[in-house]
Amino acid sequence: MFTRMIAVLAILLAGTIPALAKRVALVIGNGAYEHTVPLPNPSNDAEKMAAKLRSLGFEVVAGQDQTYNDMRRSVMDFAKKAYGAEIALLFYAGHGMQVAGQNLLVPIDARIEDETSLDFETISVDFIMRQMSKDVKVQMVFLDACRDNPLARTLARRMGPSRSGSLGSGLAEIKVEETGGEGSVIAFATSPGDVALDGEGQNSPFTSALIRHIDTPNASIQTVMTRVTGDVYDATEKRQRPWVNASLIGEVFLNKQAAPAAAGTEVASLGSTATTTPVPNQAVTNAATAAAATPQPNLDWEREKLIWEAAKSSDTVADYESYLSAYPNGTFADFARNSIKRLQGGAQVAAVNPAATAPANAAQGAVPGAAVTSLPNPQTAVPGTAETEAALGWNRTARREIQTRLNLTGHNVGRPDGAFGPKTRAGIVAWQTANGLVPSGFFTASQQLLLTNQTAVQYSAYIAEIKRKQQAASASRSTTTRRNNTTQPQRATNTQRRNTGGGVNPAGAAFIGGVVGGIIGGAIGR
Repeated sequence: MFTRMIAVLAILLAGTIPALAKRVALVIGNGAYEHTVPLPNPSNDAEKMAAKLRSLGFEVVAGQDQTYNDMRRSVMDFAKKAYGAEIALLFYAGHGMQVAGQNLLVPIDARIEDETSLDFETISVDFIMRQMSKDVKVQMVFLDACRDNPLARTLARRMGPSRSGSLGSGLAEIKVEETGGEGSVIAFATSPGDVALDGEGQNSPFTSALIRHIDTPNASIQTVMTRVTGDVYDATEKRQRPWVNASLIGEVFLNKQAAPAAAGTEVASLGSTATTTPVPNQAVTNAATAAAATPQPNLDWEREKLIWEAAKSSDTVADYESYLSAYPNGTFADFARNSIKRLQGGAQVAAVNPAATAPANAAQGAVPGAAVTSLPNPQTAVPGTAETEAALGWNRTARREIQTRLNLTGHNVGRPDGAFGPKTRAGIVAWQTANGLVPSGFFTASQQLLLTNQTAVQYSAYIAEIKRKQQAASASRSTTTRRNNTTQPQRATNTQRRNTGGGVNPAGAAFIGGVVGGIIGGAIGR
């Protein structure tokens, strides 16, 4: 029965739901800067924005913590896909700067030692926008890049007072007539020339508001940005006001919900573009009619999800195969294949309790009897993605723990800093390869559990050693303070001179030396 219902739904929904127009997005989040202050939020901002745009029917070219070469390749890939698109969208989170009115995006490997660096180490927003204007109907630009950037201050000092006046704070205004089209939306996280805030959560105030409102049903992008501006203004206690400049010949909807309409009725979805809603077939079953008439943020996605839910409810090989027949490369395709393997071979996929696998609890060691040294075969075929990793809800402390555990396995990712840059991703790939997992560079909940149990003993020793060194350093500082209080003034002056000469005090040296020794040193990284 379920199999027949799935087949009927697939055929009927395919005939009644219009395909979405071509939408392409470039999403980049740079936070793990190598030569300046890292930013905690851009990677999270990019992950969530990419997932949100995919749910709205965008083909997304996404990148996190990208070098100059990485960003150039991403822009090229985006440019090829965006040609002829109805909507082309750019979202960037990370460091940016403006020089002589030109807005520049900063890759994670940029040094910006002098003016020459600008041409060879940064990516111009104008350059990206030129790639978005090639036979594209509407261009959208969202820049969460108006953050305080120490590289800009360094450049200003080296340019000298006569030329540093061309270097502005924040980003410069982009006029819509410069985009090469009248269908344009340009949004900054804050007003031109101002500096935006990172916020205290996992996402910046601007990105949080944008993700919250961008898929609002039947809300035009103009309305969405009005709501985003209000939310950011309130969340930052009136310290930050997003800036939006738009030139559109009509309302643009990213989530237009099509209500049932009579024959020939036109439904505007993008500016002056309209599509004709077909007359529903009177023979359509009540279930299919209700599904087609239900408000849907992404019609194709809702259709796929409906079929998947039906297959999952029946939990039979035939229904999973019906889903795969309709969506061989669908969102749930790997899960469907794993379920088929489970049902055919009787293999049981281990269930993972996220609360039991959280890094914060893992520091106490593995639960007796719960050690996992490998994953069940079906789980090894499930690749980690940006979405599966984001679902784990790691904060910066949890990410540092993951990096430490990777170091403990012998896959060096450098000093744990909570920013998953190229070196960390390469370490994850190496660890996944060594354990027979799909080397995607991203974690799943089961892979986190595996890593936690593999390093339970080493990590417990690491934590114990850190605490011991901290206690020793505290005791040493206390002893030094008492000694200084009883020493002759001249000797105290000499001690003070030595301690302020730029060196590391003995307690600090002992602490650092102990931590970097042996396996603990491997965990800290170099």
